[in-house]
Amino acid sequence: MDRLARLRTPVLAIAWLAVAALFALGGAGIVAGADHPPGSGGRPELTAAGDAAVAAELDAASTALADVAAHTTELGDAGRGALASLVAADTAGLANEVAAGETALDAIDASVAELRARLEAVPLGAPDAAIRHSPAAIARYDRLVTALPATVGLRAAWESLVVGSEPAVELAGHLAAHDARAGEAVLAGSKGRYADALTGLDAAAKELDIAVTIRDRLAKSADVSTLDGWISRSRAIDAALGHLYTLLETSRGRVTPDVQTALAAVDAARASLPPDTRALVVILADIARGGLNQAVIAIEEARGRLAAAAAGSVQ
Repeated sequence: MDRLARLRTPVLAIAWLAVAALFALGGAGIVAGADHPPGSGGRPELTAAGDAAVAAELDAASTALADVAAHTTELGDAGRGALASLVAADTAGLANEVAAGETALDAIDASVAELRARLEAVPLGAPDAAIRHSPAAIARYDRLVTALPATVGLRAAWESLVVGSEPAVELAGHLAAHDARAGEAVLAGSKGRYADALTGLDAAAKELDIAVTIRDRLAKSADVSTLDGWISRSRAIDAALGHLYTLLETSRGRVTPDVQTALAAVDAARASLPPDTRALVVILADIARGGLNQAVIAIEEARGRLAAAAAGSVQ
């Protein structure tokens, strides 16, 4: 009997341990279940229906955001192209880039309107969204919403670029017109038509006068020191040529000592002129740096934020 009791004791102990283990496992399951309240990420079966109901609108919103990012890239390309055309004094190219930028802006506005409409169609911004939708769906919605501010100011930045480009292109046109008029005057003078040469120089001077007016406007936001030097040297050569042709008209083409002195002055003035139009390129580059680059940078920054948001919104 004592032997039987001794055998029963360890068997009972083992049984009690097994029962305790079962209770422990059951309790762990209860605790684990309690750690995932309805609507949390741990209970996808409770949010699957809500996520499915908004999936199509979120996909459409993601597509709209991708379109916004793509059109902003087009706007940035047009902005860089506009600056390149400006520096090259390519007025036709600049006009094309401006038109391309306007088209891209209209497309951005349309895509932003589509994105807003899609986001308004889903209830993920509601206070109780966490009960019906998963954290992943809500996070996706939030990324789409936070991308919208990146589009604010794009049109203003583009308009700043266009407005800044217009006087620069106008300036380039008048400087080129001055050179053309002065060249015609020199040709007339070489043929002994001194009166025509003086008339041509007067027309060239008027082009410079207009350039100075534009220069005064640009000086408020751009470095015009190179431009000032260009205008000053151009006036100097025009004045020297005007004096020479006046003397030649008076002397009826005879080379007097005064004419020889005037010829030397023309040579000196001509020597100070740049050999080609590279200085004009520098002038336009200076103007471009006076705020136009900032407009392009603003567009590029918006493009980067939108591209990142578009990539993160795809599920």
